[in-house]
Amino acid sequence: MKALYETKGNSQAELKVTVDGETWKKAQEKAFKKIARNLQLKGFRKGHAPAEMVRKRVNPREVLVEAVDAVAQEAFNFGLEEFKEIRMIDRPMLDVEAIDENEATLVFKLTVYPDVELGDYKAVEYKEEKVSVLKKDVDREIENIRTQHAEEVLKEEGKVENGNIAVIDFEGFKDGVAFEGGKGVEYPLEIGSGSFIPGFEEQIVGMETEEEKDINVTFPENYGVAELAGQPVVFHVKVDGIKEKVLPELNDEFVAEVNIAEDVKTVDELTKHIKEQMKAQRKAEAEEKATNKLLDDLCEVCKVEIPEIMIADETENTFNDYSNRIIQQGLNMDMYYRIMGTDEKGFKEQLRPEAEKKVRIRLILEAIGSDMNIEVKDEEVAEEYEAMAKQYGMEVDKIKELVPDTYLTDDLKMRKTLEALKK
Repeated sequence: MKALYETKGNSQAELKVTVDGETWKKAQEKAFKKIARNLQLKGFRKGHAPAEMVRKRVNPREVLVEAVDAVAQEAFNFGLEEFKEIRMIDRPMLDVEAIDENEATLVFKLTVYPDVELGDYKAVEYKEEKVSVLKKDVDREIENIRTQHAEEVLKEEGKVENGNIAVIDFEGFKDGVAFEGGKGVEYPLEIGSGSFIPGFEEQIVGMETEEEKDINVTFPENYGVAELAGQPVVFHVKVDGIKEKVLPELNDEFVAEVNIAEDVKTVDELTKHIKEQMKAQRKAEAEEKATNKLLDDLCEVCKVEIPEIMIADETENTFNDYSNRIIQQGLNMDMYYRIMGTDEKGFKEQLRPEAEKKVRIRLILEAIGSDMNIEVKDEEVAEEYEAMAKQYGMEVDKIKELVPDTYLTDDLKMRKTLEALKK
């Protein structure tokens, strides 16, 4: 056999394999026997007619066509062995360029990984913003902790104020008719939380216990229920009671009671702990922002034409990831589509730009990694398997079954490439 590989541009390529000699002869013999087994001749049981009689009845062209099927996989494997640089994306399409009893030239039309045109990627900067934590930031977080542990006390007199919890009965009407889902009894509404329709909470402010009132509001245009989206409605509201939050005193006893962390028992320790946490979080956010900027800039500098099949596959993977997270939150996809005002096709279309960017970044980092001679050692892969096993509480061998080492190696190479670029 002989093989020839030729790229055609735009991730298209052809692998030509000429099958001849003993290989092609055996393929024809195999094809003839297969046809003979299924041939029914008068006076003979199916598949038991003499070979000479079968040959007279079988079209030689039919044998050649069947022989192509018999030898195609062997020919394709031979071509891949000859040209190890071939990296396919999708299944090949088979065509026959020439064929006779002496040889057959098979053409495998391939979609292969695209070439990345590397620009001056080393000139792209990675720069994290400096982060700091001010005293007022820490004080605000401590105030939030106190608020979370505040005691709700019923106000004996007075009116609803911002920050109070108004316990209300309410019912909504559109054009004078009550609508489904618009009724609540003794609902604790924290004023200022923004949990109700815009304009609703503001109109509760100033009401007294036992007071009743009609509140006019308009549902947002993007509201999940189509019949109410953008529509004016009236809510009849009665205030059953008013509660205010009484914050606990900030002292060592309170800190020990809330048990923020094992080594945090005093106000000073709490202050230090919060400052360190906020600094770590802001540093992580700064790193993520700088990394995203780096990747965006690399996408500008490095050019690559992405085959449609890669974008489609990644869109499907991204869709599955989102679907799993949505289901874990207790929603089904039909409910999610209704809330978002879309359907599966529309949702996938929304995910397409994100998927395309993922593919682009992956291809660019892979090409840069090769250009920088980034390598992944066996011991690094082994360490990653150990870390994953520990993270998920599984045996290493089970992780290896779920995650092939080729995937893990590619992932590690991209991460090492990104770290090398940052430095």
